[in-house]
Amino acid sequence: MGRVILHCDMNNYFATVEEKFDSKLRIVPFAVCGDPEMRHSIVMAKNNLAKKAGVITGISFHQAKEICPGLGYVKADYHKYLAETKFARKIYKKYTDTIIPYGLDESWIDLTETGVSLNDGKQIADIIRLEIMYTQGLSASVGVSDNLIFAKLGSDYKKPNATTMITRENYKQVLWPLPASDLLFVGGQRKKVLSKIGIHTIGDIALAEPQTLNKLLGKVGYDLWQFANGDDRSFKPDNDKIGSIGNTITPPEDLHTPEEVSAILYLIATSISTRLNRHNLKACCISITTKDNRFNTITRQCSVSDPTNSVNIIFNQAYALFQRNYRFYYPLRSVGVRVNNLVSGDYLQFSLFKEEANICVDIDERIKKLTARFGRLSLEKTSTSKEWI
Repeated sequence: MGRVILHCDMNNYFATVEEKFDSKLRIVPFAVCGDPEMRHSIVMAKNNLAKKAGVITGISFHQAKEICPGLGYVKADYHKYLAETKFARKIYKKYTDTIIPYGLDESWIDLTETGVSLNDGKQIADIIRLEIMYTQGLSASVGVSDNLIFAKLGSDYKKPNATTMITRENYKQVLWPLPASDLLFVGGQRKKVLSKIGIHTIGDIALAEPQTLNKLLGKVGYDLWQFANGDDRSFKPDNDKIGSIGNTITPPEDLHTPEEVSAILYLIATSISTRLNRHNLKACCISITTKDNRFNTITRQCSVSDPTNSVNIIFNQAYALFQRNYRFYYPLRSVGVRVNNLVSGDYLQFSLFKEEANICVDIDERIKKLTARFGRLSLEKTSTSKEWI
């Protein structure tokens, strides 16, 4: 008996959860985002009416309003989404304990050890969809296949509320004509690189010489060739491992001075340090991202000689990166800090070059001035493992 993998994708998740709790939202176009009044305005999700009007995920709420003037917004509520996610996973666990989360709204359900066939897996997928619909009032699409990659492509193939089975008999007909960007890890930049050598579809990737893809994209090129051919051995969807931790602050008004930025950086460093300690982790790499009021973005990073979870070291390194790389040609709209290359907090390495652990500026005074100007600021939390799961 071969592998049987389901991939369950909750449709328009954040938006449909909001519609569940407020039925009036079903008759108006709206987006789920941060708080537009605080300029945390990236569209994280949109309902079907907004989608039909041309609103897409990832643009600013201001841009979305230009596309759809009647667009409303709902502030994201992760506690609400998490509760629905936990409920859905209880449904999955009726069939197997082998559940692989992929964010809040997606999960692989590995039925292989239960001994069911692929056709049985399709029937289970239909039952799961129906149970989600009738118990949660939400919809899901499910892909069924013998590997993680094709199962995910199956869940994306037909939406909303559908089951698609991808087999060794039909995958070339169903999946290979799809755009290359539908494949995992083919983002905008890789799509451009591939298109330059005539690769536009998943089938083009599958039929390309793996050595060519490896030369063009490095190891990920060979991985993509495997994925397009239904080989998931190099894919490790490990949501239990935190790959990075970061925060961003978008204040209600632009930042004009290094002193204001330093106060922001210290607030972020404090939050990151707290989260690192909570998970018993230390960071080997620190990066900053600045976005000015023309939406120009700069990202810079550095390594530390010893893994750290010290707020002072994280701040000093972040502020040094800022001072070296930003010249205030335009005021800043937002500032972010991220740490990655994380290791266990028990990690010990002795170095001759210890990082400076004393704060390099009068940070207390700068934070007082910032607080006097803006009041309490909201931290936008990010981590590659979705810590709220």
